[in-house]
Amino acid sequence: MNTRLQTSVDSLSIIDGVWQERASNVGIIEHSPIVPSKHERGNVYVLVETVGSFPDPAKIQQQIIRIVQECYHTPGSVTAGMRLAIKAANTYLFEENLNAPREERGIAGVTCVVLKDRDAYIGQCGPAVLYHVGQGQFQRLPQESTWLTSKTLQDVDVGKQPPLGLRRDIEPELSHVYVREGDVLILASTSLAKLASDEEIASATLHRGAHTIRGNLESLARGEDFSVVTIEVLATDQASMQVEAEESRTPSSPVGPPSLWVRASSAFRKWFLPSPEGEEESEKDLEKATAPQFMGEEEEAEGFLPSIDLRGAAESARRALTKAGQGLGAILVRVLPETEPGQRKRQSRARAIGRRKQDASRKGAQRATQMDRRWLWATLLIPVVVVLLFVITRFQYQRSQQAQFQRLVQRIEEAKTAAEASPVVAEQRVRLAEALTLLNEALEIKPEDEQLLNEQEATRAWLDRVNQVSRIFYFSELQEFADTESAKSHLHKVLVHGIDVYVLDLGTNRVYKYILNDARDGLQILEGDQVLLRKGDQRGETIVDDLLDIAWVEAGGLRGTSNLLILDKKGHVLQYDPLLGLQLLPSADHSSWSEPVAAAGYYGRFYLLDPKANQVLRYVLTNNGYDGPPGNYFQAETSADASNAVDIAIDGNVYTLHSDGAISKYQQGVGVPFPQNNLDEPLSNPSSIFATGFMDEGGYIYVVDTGNQRIVQFSKAGEFVRQFRGRDPTYMNDLKSIFVDEAEKKVFLLDGSKLYLAHLSE
Repeated sequence: MNTRLQTSVDSLSIIDGVWQERASNVGIIEHSPIVPSKHERGNVYVLVETVGSFPDPAKIQQQIIRIVQECYHTPGSVTAGMRLAIKAANTYLFEENLNAPREERGIAGVTCVVLKDRDAYIGQCGPAVLYHVGQGQFQRLPQESTWLTSKTLQDVDVGKQPPLGLRRDIEPELSHVYVREGDVLILASTSLAKLASDEEIASATLHRGAHTIRGNLESLARGEDFSVVTIEVLATDQASMQVEAEESRTPSSPVGPPSLWVRASSAFRKWFLPSPEGEEESEKDLEKATAPQFMGEEEEAEGFLPSIDLRGAAESARRALTKAGQGLGAILVRVLPETEPGQRKRQSRARAIGRRKQDASRKGAQRATQMDRRWLWATLLIPVVVVLLFVITRFQYQRSQQAQFQRLVQRIEEAKTAAEASPVVAEQRVRLAEALTLLNEALEIKPEDEQLLNEQEATRAWLDRVNQVSRIFYFSELQEFADTESAKSHLHKVLVHGIDVYVLDLGTNRVYKYILNDARDGLQILEGDQVLLRKGDQRGETIVDDLLDIAWVEAGGLRGTSNLLILDKKGHVLQYDPLLGLQLLPSADHSSWSEPVAAAGYYGRFYLLDPKANQVLRYVLTNNGYDGPPGNYFQAETSADASNAVDIAIDGNVYTLHSDGAISKYQQGVGVPFPQNNLDEPLSNPSSIFATGFMDEGGYIYVVDTGNQRIVQFSKAGEFVRQFRGRDPTYMNDLKSIFVDEAEKKVFLLDGSKLYLAHLSE
């Protein structure tokens, strides 16, 4: 297809009920209405949506658009440039939020489209929506979005689809669609998707031009605030006559009654090629729209194999059979008996009236016989046509599958070659991940291909080496924790001291104690339920309330022995000594508590993390216990933010783990950097942090990264060391807590409702 394309672009933005002539949240770079060729950089269209309390939203929007447009033009592929541009915009907004007062912070969403040749490359992040309208097809990107389905901002799952400005590092959603003449791309704010359903938007956009679409969408918005950019794609020789072409597109009326073959072929068309009601089908209507897909390089658009077009194959077969049938019909008409009585009229008019009546009766019988013969031929042809259509369709399908498979194999080799040639680790990761994606697509075509399976295994191992992944091959199940009649199990923490194993279950409000066997690879089988303490147990006049956490406190200060501390939400502190049993200590002063979530012990003291109060409380052992008022660990001049912290670990320094994946490190109450350098992907929904060694003199920091199903190991300076993942995907998919024994190279894991033991590789 050599016809060049050009665009007709329109935009509309209504803010506070006022139509904006020049909207600050829209950016368009079009050096010419002619769509650039595949060798050019491409036209860029950006729409930004801001949410929050920015003092100057227009400034933020314009800066994001400027960053996206500038970063996109860095050398490299379209998708790489788009990814870099959106990540750069996120970094800018994150820094703005970091340096702004809390009441002046906000987030943003962005939709970026790059149009070149017949390809539209799409990058989205946060609250963003794009509609692709074309050839009777309608689709929305992203197909699933928490920003569109959530009724309020509080319901949005930012962990699944983070916006710009919330995290230091995010990954945009990248898509690709093919465009044809008549297609329309619509960049819109999410408010439009909430004001109108997909069905209403589809009805307002299908088979309409860009300017008509804008008016229809404005009507759907019913005066509410929204922004939209419409990009209509037209052939250069058709753009100026778009309206006339649409008006003149009327079905032609047939002349005379349809022939037998036309009626038969029309029936075949209805069976195999159902068309939209009330519309005349054309060759373009029978083309199948290509579904959106991610493409790693813009050069892949050239010569890219289309998806399998069964409707096109059936239509081509129908046309061929129609022509063949018409010829066959002509032959049949000649060899079958005469159907027209005109030739009989040239016979002698001198025949008697009785003879003419006899001839007329005979001719009527002949005509009936001839029609029966023709319908018989048609009936015999129907199964032939069906079989022929099946054979043609099957042949085209297999041929297309084989061509697509060869294309995938070629792209796999290109991705691996690029990974091997690149000295940059980040680029190697991208290329190897791309190769694995392509391998999965190829295996869908040939799932039993042994060479592909071996290639997949080798590529995974290669990517593991690049990402410093150590695979855990064997998990030993030590114990499964069942639900009770009144509560479901929710495991929270595991602690190990010598051969004693302690597990806290917040769901059933129980603390369990188990004993390792002599080989320390399993638990001793003992009588009873192994419950050390549960809610409702009574010690003296004190009744144990909902459990809060457990912590192991090494001997130190006034403490001569190391013990397990158990805390409940009423401030009761119970000390467990394997020799002396459970002992109730004077209650801790909990008058300054808000909603503590985790505890940790360190040489005679225990620390309590209270995010709602934005503090870490430190309790010091006295002669009576921990009944004295706690001190705030943070120094007064420290601007610590523990508001979203989920866990705490202590090795002399204090480490707090945050729900957004950040890790804060403090020395004597003063913050020090913990950058998480060289990590292949950011932490997602982390749940627990564990420290070994003493301060910065030795040991490591381990983080349970629940969202990515892994355990991440850092140095004390915050440098990424390696990560542990399961070989079998059935494990580590619901991690809660870990205890690492570096001397024995063992790790105890709470995963789902089970306690496991695994060995850490060197």
